[in-house]
Amino acid sequence: MKAANLLLVLVALLCGLSSLIPQGRELPFYAENYPRAYTLIYRTHFYDVFSSWYFVLLMGLLCLSLLVCSVRMFQRALKSSREDVQKAAALPNAERLEPGQLELLRRWAVSHRCREEQIGESFVFHKNRIGYWGLVLLHFSVLLVVLFGVFALAMPRVTDLDCRPGESVSLEDGTEIAVESFSMKNESGQLDYASRIQIILPDGQRSPVQEIKVNYPMTFGKVKVFQWTYGVSPAVMTRSKLDGTVQFFDLDRPAFLSEDGFTGVQYLGTFEAEDQDDPTAEKTVFYQVRLVSNGVSMPDMSVLPGESVSLGDWEFIFEDPYYPGLRVKEMPFPYANSLLEAAMVLLLLGMFLCFYLRPVVVRADETGYTVAGPRPDKLRLELRKLLQKEEKSK
Repeated sequence: MKAANLLLVLVALLCGLSSLIPQGRELPFYAENYPRAYTLIYRTHFYDVFSSWYFVLLMGLLCLSLLVCSVRMFQRALKSSREDVQKAAALPNAERLEPGQLELLRRWAVSHRCREEQIGESFVFHKNRIGYWGLVLLHFSVLLVVLFGVFALAMPRVTDLDCRPGESVSLEDGTEIAVESFSMKNESGQLDYASRIQIILPDGQRSPVQEIKVNYPMTFGKVKVFQWTYGVSPAVMTRSKLDGTVQFFDLDRPAFLSEDGFTGVQYLGTFEAEDQDDPTAEKTVFYQVRLVSNGVSMPDMSVLPGESVSLGDWEFIFEDPYYPGLRVKEMPFPYANSLLEAAMVLLLLGMFLCFYLRPVVVRADETGYTVAGPRPDKLRLELRKLLQKEEKSK
């Protein structure tokens, strides 16, 4: 345990220090922001602490220490849960009992839902023998939390994707992610990036359409999708009034959208406008365009996202320029993301057994009693006060 505690302190210290320096950046970033220390940062691998040899070594030693502790705790718990009653029956009396107090002790045991066993001339009152396994479960679950935590960080294949609302993107294994909508503010007007997405697995399984936000990802099969960032890219969709033909154009620069070169829409740029009467109001994004008919230019006009312009046989629909940036983590097998949560549940269960289901073992006969089991001091004091109170009442 001393070794495990020391290793935990070292790991916590490295985690704390790594939060002071941004991780995973390129050398020019550290040279610019830490001109006096960037060489030391790179030599000590402090730009990526969690993949450094010393951090991996510490985690390996910590796992080994926890495994050894778990094995020893298991052996001790197995022996205690089988032999605690027999061992308690062979213990000498530690406290005296006056005539009639054995029955008082028996009533106390019944009120505390203790079982009673008679071995020879001794009576053993006991309960919560499952509590011997609390420390075993606690140590083993901490080991699982460490292992599954490393697994969750190292094993997923991470891909960053950009996708416009109404479109879908495909991963290497054929999984599709369809984006239904994207918003940058919630109903109260506060900044809150959110996307409504659907995941389609290669075998055709479809997830329900679900909203994801920052820190609220969506998991389906082996895929976990995060709301990661957003991008800005003006775009327009054209639709033919004759045959319904649809085309999509990204407007990364001024352009003239025309079928014959004489009639069409000239895109000039995308701009943001502020409300002069309310500077705190949300900025309005609009497209600046110019309609051209048979070579004759019309006055410039502003078009809001979602609006359309008809010209000749074509309809021009201007898209929302904002689109979500998604981060996708693909685990090696389905529900691997739940392993860490399961380990945390085991950890809570181990803590519950340790703190709320401690074993109680009391051995007594006509002349005296003794308290056995782990951490008996509190129970000794409780029984001593109980018997003293009975003496005073007489």
